[in-house]
Amino acid sequence: MDKRIITPVAVEPVSMAEAKLHLRLTEIADDQVEDSLIQGLIVAAREYCEGYTDRALATQTIDVYFDCFSGEYMELPFAPLQSVTSVTVKDSDGTETVLVEDTDYLVDTVSTVGKIARPYGESWYNFTEYPINPITVRIVAGYTTTYKIPSAIKQAMLLLVGHWYLNREAVGTVGGDIKLTVDALLSMYRLRWL
Repeated sequence: MDKRIITPVAVEPVSMAEAKLHLRLTEIADDQVEDSLIQGLIVAAREYCEGYTDRALATQTIDVYFDCFSGEYMELPFAPLQSVTSVTVKDSDGTETVLVEDTDYLVDTVSTVGKIARPYGESWYNFTEYPINPITVRIVAGYTTTYKIPSAIKQAMLLLVGHWYLNREAVGTVGGDIKLTVDALLSMYRLRWL
């Protein structure tokens, strides 16, 4: 399964003000000299936390590619799932067909891990698959507001931002105490085990 970001995150889960407060830069809040650096650290921290947890921490549109339909349902990455915009299949001659929700598939946005499922008593759409990425599921995923993001995930992001801000070059061994702390905060929200 591969992915491609179609619409990136517009609003980061940690604001510049939150990051500056964590970095104790409140006295110089009007100083914007390092804002672009801090913004880049916020993005990198979100990306790390998303990669570790398999969650989307802010609203984004993603194309997810599958090789085939299988089983009763197919789990979709990047919880929480807000919606499935489309399911498109490409057959062996390259012809694309957009499937119809409620007829060809059902969507589960309630479960922790979102899914598409075949309707009761029905089979998956039958086609001869294109050899590369024949099924594209376009999803909208992510927490809809920053207050819905678990506090432990936001804290992990702030710890990463703080560590990277203070250590702008590689230091020590890969990992260390900060990685242990961040991973401990994120571990209860990790979805790979599902």
